[in-house]
Amino acid sequence: MATKITRDVIESSLNCRYKGHLKLAGEQGSPSDYEQLMRESREQVRLAATAKLLARHKEGEVLRGLTMTLAVLRRGVPLLLDATVEDEEFCIRLDALQRADGSSRLGNFHYMPVLFHEAERPARKLRALLELLGLVLGSIQGRPPSWGVLLYGRNCEVKRFRLRPNVQQTRRTMEAIKEIQCAETTPRLTLNSHCQVCEFRHRCNAEATAKDDLSLLRSVGEKEIRKYELRGIFTVTQLSYTFRPRKRSKRQRQQKQPHYPALQALAIRDKKIYVLGTPDLPASPVRIYFDIEGDPERGFDYLLGLIIEANGVEERLSFWADTPAEEQRVFQQFLDVVGRYPDCRLYAYGNYEAAFLRRMVKESGRQELSEHLLPRLVNILSVVHAHVYFPTYSNGLKDIAGYLGVRWTAADASGVQSIVWRRRWEETGSAAFKDLLTTYNLEDCVALQKVTRCLYALYPGVPTTDGAVSHEGPEVSRVEEATFQSRMHGWNQAMYAVPDFGYISDRAYFDYQRERVFVRTNKAVRKSQGRHRSRQGKKDTRANRHIELSSQECPSCGGTALTRRPHRSLARLAFDLRLTRSGIKRWVTRFTTAWHHCTGCGTRFLPGDYLRLEEFGHSLKSWAMYEYVAHRASLANIADTIRQCFDMPIHGPQVSAFKQLLAQYYEGTYKRLLEKLVAGGLIHGDETEVNVRQVGKAYVWVFTNLEEVVFLYRPSREGDFLHDLLKDFKGVFVSDFYAAYDSLGCEQQKCLIHLLRDFNQDLLANPWDEELKSIASDFGGLLRRIVATIDRYGLRRRHLGKHRRDVDKFFRTILGQAYRSEAAESYRQRLVKYRARLFTFLDHDGVPWNNNNAEHAVKAFAYYREVADSMITEVGLNQYLVLLSVYQTCKYKGVSFLQFLLSRETDIDVFRKSSSRRRAVPDIELYTEDILLPRPSHGRLRTTGSLESNGSAGKGHTWGGDLLTIRVS
Repeated sequence: MATKITRDVIESSLNCRYKGHLKLAGEQGSPSDYEQLMRESREQVRLAATAKLLARHKEGEVLRGLTMTLAVLRRGVPLLLDATVEDEEFCIRLDALQRADGSSRLGNFHYMPVLFHEAERPARKLRALLELLGLVLGSIQGRPPSWGVLLYGRNCEVKRFRLRPNVQQTRRTMEAIKEIQCAETTPRLTLNSHCQVCEFRHRCNAEATAKDDLSLLRSVGEKEIRKYELRGIFTVTQLSYTFRPRKRSKRQRQQKQPHYPALQALAIRDKKIYVLGTPDLPASPVRIYFDIEGDPERGFDYLLGLIIEANGVEERLSFWADTPAEEQRVFQQFLDVVGRYPDCRLYAYGNYEAAFLRRMVKESGRQELSEHLLPRLVNILSVVHAHVYFPTYSNGLKDIAGYLGVRWTAADASGVQSIVWRRRWEETGSAAFKDLLTTYNLEDCVALQKVTRCLYALYPGVPTTDGAVSHEGPEVSRVEEATFQSRMHGWNQAMYAVPDFGYISDRAYFDYQRERVFVRTNKAVRKSQGRHRSRQGKKDTRANRHIELSSQECPSCGGTALTRRPHRSLARLAFDLRLTRSGIKRWVTRFTTAWHHCTGCGTRFLPGDYLRLEEFGHSLKSWAMYEYVAHRASLANIADTIRQCFDMPIHGPQVSAFKQLLAQYYEGTYKRLLEKLVAGGLIHGDETEVNVRQVGKAYVWVFTNLEEVVFLYRPSREGDFLHDLLKDFKGVFVSDFYAAYDSLGCEQQKCLIHLLRDFNQDLLANPWDEELKSIASDFGGLLRRIVATIDRYGLRRRHLGKHRRDVDKFFRTILGQAYRSEAAESYRQRLVKYRARLFTFLDHDGVPWNNNNAEHAVKAFAYYREVADSMITEVGLNQYLVLLSVYQTCKYKGVSFLQFLLSRETDIDVFRKSSSRRRAVPDIELYTEDILLPRPSHGRLRTTGSLESNGSAGKGHTWGGDLLTIRVS
């Protein structure tokens, strides 16, 4: 027969499931001094609390020491003390039961549990314990109590807890304890923070060490351990082989350095110290190492020890407080010492000392101290946590200093043990306990001093003092050097241990050998190189058209008495493309002019039209950006294609300038698209990651309906900008389950495809979870019926409204179920949380039930990200997103993106309406506009050579043989 569940078993299970198993198995450990102290304190609290309750009731209103049955409870006495619940599974003694109003199986009253506890502060676990006791009590009286009462601490303070209305979590906890009671297999051993005071601490630590268990690493929690186990990693040694350093961007270097458990495991495996990055260790001629002992539960700090290093002299001090009232005196003594050294630095290990200083400053009312005291404090633990990995299982001061050779006088010295010594001193007043505490405190300061000196020695570039010594002893390795010696940086860029290897390798590259070696020994290579050089930097001057520019008036005085000097003519070439139905042709225009001289004011000038000529036309820019956006060709490849196919003198930076110019040109189009989205009745939203050069991880957001698409860049995933962006939006917003969307004020439809994917993934991961299968099956059946209606009638609410009853029935079903499966319960909570946003489409016309429109738009950027990730800048990305928004909108509207760019139109809807009626434009008009004049002017254009025309001159054009005069207004 299994051992019965007692209150001790329940408390042990709340702290550690493995401890609960050991208790049920009848195991006996060696209680620590702290645990023994807590037992004594609980007995004192029990006596004081019992007396306090008895003083509030008359003699006939209290029953004591009875077994709790239905008959006893029906007697309805106001107070039951030391009541015991016993059946086949339980044997639990409740400290007290207090009668409360409210109907139950007992009548028009019921009982609520009263708990006595030694803790000085009400912790979350005490509330959980009360809920479990309330669950046991509710099984007898037919109603779970709504409240529980806690009497805690030496002063027997009273705290009332409202017990959880939804008892599902409490029931799952109780079921887990019952499984431990009945199961043949033992729960997994996982070391945690309770181990330092547990009676089984030595047994569990030895077992974990023998298995090389992951929980030996104190920086790894239970959730992380479960994630590692899913990857097949169960031991510290296995974890050590997974460390791979990550290259950090400039933005990440400004952030806090993360801690890598895998690197900690590697340090343990290799038995060496690993150093990662460079910490901020300040230089100071005076160092003060200090450590504080206190009782955290009582919020009382009673001992402050210091070691002062100044000019090669060391001084040790201790400040003691008998009562909490003397804390300010200890603080003032500390300030007096620090005040003697205005240029000193304060060193502590952890945040406890910083919290003490902040509390003392606040209580003293001297806020000016925080500006002079706290900035001088250096937390050594934060440096170790981020940058130095010692071969120890934790970053505790005892572990690291012990590894460096520091020893404590008391074998069991620890922070928990210091609480025991202090309380024993308070009980007995013995000087022996005070000496133990003072010695322990100063030895902690010595340990802090040792660790700090070690850190300064590990970083030779950091200034040190006379007290610091060079690091000797344990082997030290820098992560950057140890990891990247054999790694490649980019393509064919390796680091070589022998400099001669690098010299030899550099001369083995293809370009080097072809240009410096083969060109001297091979005639064919020499000829090809010569031809290549002869073509570099030369423009093909053959022009399709020649135009002469002249000015009719002086830009200075406006006079028309001008003379020209034809013998001193100037020329410029303008390159463009002519796109026809049958192909693409290069089109070169040669513009010539001469210096003009005004006889009135004597000014010598060139025509303004000549000075404002652009080298490349709009059609060339449009075709280049069409290739860049639609076909994701790189700017360098586009430039190479133009050079090879059209023989134009163009390079990558010039194509990049095309992107900037067209992005500016279509900025108004981009803004109009966004305005149309916000003014409409439907928006799909999604986001995706991108790595931006010199920034790191950033995000691109997409917003779309069935026609317009807008891409936005943001440096982070924070969704605060959504409120300003969509403040005037009154329609339905379709999105995934990212929390940033939840706070939007408009109606929302969550993507049910995302939910189905999550369901499917967890079902595959938990193939035997019948409760999860039940929820998924019911939800799948409901959605299938709705989708069948959509297939038949479309997204029309008059046909979809009939499914509202099915939706309500589904939610009533899951709300009435009690799920033991964690996965099933999480989905139940998720469905209930988003109930109002899962089926919004049933009440609207034309609102989809999924976010595929946004996902499809995101794919366009995802394809581009494959070739541009980590290489594009913020400015370049913003320019690209303007063009991508126009491209995707054209695609959604069924408009040719290339034709839209060539048309120079900025409104896509206007272009779509006019494209069917648009007449053929004379080539001479189109390709002259592409090159000419960004702002109005007056001038004459003289052309020679053959001209093509459709038989009619455009507006403002006059034909006269081979002379074309164009007046620009």
